[in-house]
Amino acid sequence: MSTNGRARNDEPNVAASFSELTHDAIELAELQAQLFALDLKQTSQSTRISLMLAVAGVCVLLGATPVALMALAAFLVQQFGWSPAAGYGVAAMVGVAVSVAILAIAWSRFPTGIVTMRRSREELSRNIAWVKSSLRSRAQPNPTGKV
Repeated sequence: MSTNGRARNDEPNVAASFSELTHDAIELAELQAQLFALDLKQTSQSTRISLMLAVAGVCVLLGATPVALMALAAFLVQQFGWSPAAGYGVAAMVGVAVSVAILAIAWSRFPTGIVTMRRSREELSRNIAWVKSSLRSRAQPNPTGKV
């Protein structure tokens, strides 16, 4: 079938092209979401030890340390004749140092678990670049000169 001397199949089908591009973009978004879910699962598994160490550090800080630090303060007062304020101050500093050490170990292990999220970010960047290039190439005029 021809219209005004041109065959219909020579005309660009904008609706079909846009539909194909939309379908491809939706598929990419779905795959991106699946990759993100997988990376999130792997990240949670690899950071589990770090999070457990952080929780343990907080529990020690909030639970057992006050009693141990009060005992240390009493020991310093009795053994060295310090004032109670000096004994409690030194004991508090020891408690802070211990909790900072535990949390520093947890923090140093945490980035090793986050590395798996890099894969999702890189894939998302590639997908966005593909969508942009597809839009750019479909927006350019037909190189054969046919309209």
